Amino acid sequence: MRVLIPTIGSRGDVQPFIALAQGLEQAGHAARLMSHPGMRSLVEDHGVTFSPMGPEIDMAWEAAVIRQQPGHTLSALRKIMNLAFDTLGQAHEEILAAGRDADLVVVPASSAAGKNEAELLGLPIVSVDFMPWTIPINDPRRSLFKRAAYAAINRIAETLTSRPLNKLRRQQGLPPVGPEGFRSTSLNLVPISPLIFAPDPCWAPIHHAVGYWFVEEPQGWRPPVDLLTFLDVGPAPLVVSLGAMSQGPTGPGSEMLEMAYLFVEAITAAGVRAIIQGWEAALKELALPPTIYPAGPLPHSWLLRRAAGLVHHGGFGTTAAGFQAGIPQLIIPHMVDQFYWGQRVGKLGAGPPAIGRSKLTSDKLASALHDLAHNAELSATSSRLGEQIRAEPGPSGAIRLIDESSGGVGE
Repeated sequence: MRVLIPTIGSRGDVQPFIALAQGLEQAGHAARLMSHPGMRSLVEDHGVTFSPMGPEIDMAWEAAVIRQQPGHTLSALRKIMNLAFDTLGQAHEEILAAGRDADLVVVPASSAAGKNEAELLGLPIVSVDFMPWTIPINDPRRSLFKRAAYAAINRIAETLTSRPLNKLRRQQGLPPVGPEGFRSTSLNLVPISPLIFAPDPCWAPIHHAVGYWFVEEPQGWRPPVDLLTFLDVGPAPLVVSLGAMSQGPTGPGSEMLEMAYLFVEAITAAGVRAIIQGWEAALKELALPPTIYPAGPLPHSWLLRRAAGLVHHGGFGTTAAGFQAGIPQLIIPHMVDQFYWGQRVGKLGAGPPAIGRSKLTSDKLASALHDLAHNAELSATSSRLGEQIRAEPGPSGAIRLIDESSGGVGE
């Protein structure tokens, strides 16, 4: 079976699909992953067939620029979603051409990449859902208040997502999206460990929690020599990796410079060692102590196994990597699902309480960093979770469900 996987976004949005593509290939299928042209090396270094789609754009950087503009969070979200759908519109012909050589399309439920093209070509769709709490449920136990609250949330989500998608669909000769939204009507995969998010008994039968999909570091990859030296000369460091939240314009008075300074100050006050990923330009403006190593992109599969804890923004992929590594996490959420993952980590006892970006101070951060590095209970709970998650089967369960739903298509 020939499987097409189009996806847009940051590195964290692409990596789970690399793992799925690897699993499909191992199961005897042919998988092709499509994304921004700049993702080519990331995908191909993992041995996965890649095709570029859309413009050469760094979505993480563009979203960071939008977030720093004056205005309300919802306004920023609307602009980011409009950018995403504009990118998908520019990728339409490339996805359509690749779909003509496919038997099945895997659609990210976060962006609906490939959904329109699959419908135009009459191809079956399997969706992948990174936000399971948004899956519709018909729970008679829900109070009237909760029903009203969820209805309001759904209306906001429709404004941000379905409307721009329907604009694209009109241009492409398709009717408005149905009640399924961005999801498949036959199989929706939720690549999250049931230890972290238990499947809701009120889900429709098409929704399946199948465990996380992780990638290892690319074959032949080697860490920088000076990083190995840093790791050897002291106790295991914390890793600070705020992903797209640590990207954006840097200059006097900028949020990036302010955040970099705040973290350096808090790390020093907490008396911990740290590896910082992000803020590359801003960190060059600061005098770093020998307890801080400034790093660029590094495979979390390698790095987090050598860390005492993880500080991040609460993105789906980074949260999953922290759970897999079995280390405590401190989440500093900025927007959308990051707040949910911050709450979830705290409820599981796998990290201190999340600190929202608007409430972040040097003193609060220093206290949380000290707790992250020295709290034995947090460390023990995280380690137990990590052992259980590493024992889960990865993409194999998802691929079995894909095979069953496709009924031998393309065999």
